[in-house]
Amino acid sequence: MGKTLNLDNLIDKIDFLNNIYDAIRIVDPIKKKVYYFFSKDDESIEQDGSCYDFWNQNKMCLNCISMRTYTQDETFIKIEYNGQKIYVITATAINTDAGKVVVEFLKDATGTSIIEDIDGLTSTEIYSKINNLNELLVKDALTNVYNRRFLEDRLPVDILKSISENTPMSIIMCDIDFFKKVNDTYGHLAGDEVLKHFASILKESIRKNDWVARYGGEEFLIVLNGADKDTASNIAERIRKKVEESVIEYNDFKIKITSSFGVYQISKEDTCFDAIDKADKNLYIAKSEGRNRVIS
Repeated sequence: MGKTLNLDNLIDKIDFLNNIYDAIRIVDPIKKKVYYFFSKDDESIEQDGSCYDFWNQNKMCLNCISMRTYTQDETFIKIEYNGQKIYVITATAINTDAGKVVVEFLKDATGTSIIEDIDGLTSTEIYSKINNLNELLVKDALTNVYNRRFLEDRLPVDILKSISENTPMSIIMCDIDFFKKVNDTYGHLAGDEVLKHFASILKESIRKNDWVARYGGEEFLIVLNGADKDTASNIAERIRKKVEESVIEYNDFKIKITSSFGVYQISKEDTCFDAIDKADKNLYIAKSEGRNRVIS
């Protein structure tokens, strides 16, 4: 791991995310301390208060997302309610010269379709619905990989962690070649089986701290934390071969597919949108050069 940053530098680095999230906190869940708080609503948090004061529970939150993040050194996403608003929280651990801290990125989801008619529900009913939704929030129902919501919340956080800790990070945009032809030939239910099969290969082929999300249709994004371009290209090539050699059995059909991959290593200047666009351009080159290949 490269040289870590002090807290002031970390705060400087998260400023560019203020337009994406409704609130950002830097906390130490062990000491229950808040070091930094930004809110678009200009809500105040006492710096000498406990980190759980924001949630108005007067006690440490059950299944505390920041404690899980701190102890497991992984990034987690959770829905939480503070008695007034519903938030989607993305928490990640960052190592700094001041020690390990957790950065929480909060999006106000009160007015969205996550929970409708919140004004007509009791707090108990809201918490019950939130517990159920936390299991459904981040997964694509068909393929059981992460969904677009998770991708948009998690990718900026992983990029920040990569830049802050000076570790490499790469992404892979990939899709199934001629997927429309699969649907036209075998039917949409067969197409669903192909998507699930492809997603399962992607999940089986990545490492512990990596993740896969369905970007849309037959297109998926693989995020490889700690991987440079060469490592990512090798992983993409291994997946490409596995897909090409596999057979999907559906009813009386035996379906074979191929896939294409665009690899991109994140740079310090990239936003999540820049990174996705550059990986997608490499995927486009792979498709235009004949498909069933990896371009980085």
